Amino acid sequence: MHFQSLISSTNWGQHMAKVNVNSSPALAPRSLTNTAKPEAPSEPLSAKQVNHVGDLWVLANNCKMETFSFNLTTKHLSNLQAKIGSVSAFDSICALLWRAIAKVREGFEPQIITVCRKDPCHDDSNVLGNNQIIRSIKASFLVGESDLNKLATLIANDQDQVCDERNKIEAAVEKDNGCTDYIMYGSNLTFVNLENAGLYELELNGEKPKLAYYSIQCVGDEGAVLIFPLPHGSAAENEGEPRYLVNLTLPEGQVFKLKAELKRAALL
Repeated sequence: MHFQSLISSTNWGQHMAKVNVNSSPALAPRSLTNTAKPEAPSEPLSAKQVNHVGDLWVLANNCKMETFSFNLTTKHLSNLQAKIGSVSAFDSICALLWRAIAKVREGFEPQIITVCRKDPCHDDSNVLGNNQIIRSIKASFLVGESDLNKLATLIANDQDQVCDERNKIEAAVEKDNGCTDYIMYGSNLTFVNLENAGLYELELNGEKPKLAYYSIQCVGDEGAVLIFPLPHGSAAENEGEPRYLVNLTLPEGQVFKLKAELKRAALL
């Protein structure tokens, strides 16, 4: 399955216009007398305006992007979390990769990242909607020289619902009569948690997938990291068993350096 990272209210509206919905009876209009004008929301940190692309939905990057993947085993996770402490595997992986990418960017390290997680309040009713929480996290220190525990704690603790930028993104996309286009994946270095995406719940003729993953097209220049669970059974205690698949899309010139950094960390 592929995601498009461009957010276009024009295309979204055209899609929804084709859907027949049994709407509720219209309510009588209410008086607007003495109603204060709502304050315009600030621009979201997690999305960036781009030139209008119309129906093409193809982003013109400033550099060539490259995608690669690697597995994290039970042993990798145990070693990583022994250094970091009591945060989730996802937060630990984000901290590790944020610091590694900061090191290879040589003076242009990402101070702001975007983190996407499943909304715990979403009811899984298969209704079309935005069911992931989108937050931006900013570091006030040098990421490439920081302690992993400090980074992981910053990521884990920034889960206040107030930080969710979905409403800001929606307001930004809808302004100017919906003629403004934005990107979200790759506007900042973006981490996407797909642990609860239900990738292995599909069953055909009694068989479940051996491997399932998503990819994202039109990622912005800052790059994106998708973190997937891998299927595992009763042998999960096997330290060599793959537990997570990490899929990265980054500027081509950074991939070789990042692989070298991951090898030094004994992850490749």
